[in-house]
Amino acid sequence: MEKVRFFGFILLGIGVIICMAYALYQFVQAADVPTVIRLGVVVILVGIGFLLLSVIKERFEEEQEAK
Repeated sequence: MEKVRFFGFILLGIGVIICMAYALYQFVQAADVPTVIRLGVVVILVGIGFLLLSVIKERFEEEQEAK
């Protein structure tokens, strides 16, 4: 059952990444948004992504140590 849950989370993550990448692409391509704002939003989203990945990695490491 844990493998199914893990696979579900992987698929969910892939779907979220695809949607966020498309939205980010559309935002960056928008001509009416100033370049500084576009760059700032991109940096913020990349930072959030790195933080999320680090938390997920820590959770997996803690789970492996508990076993």
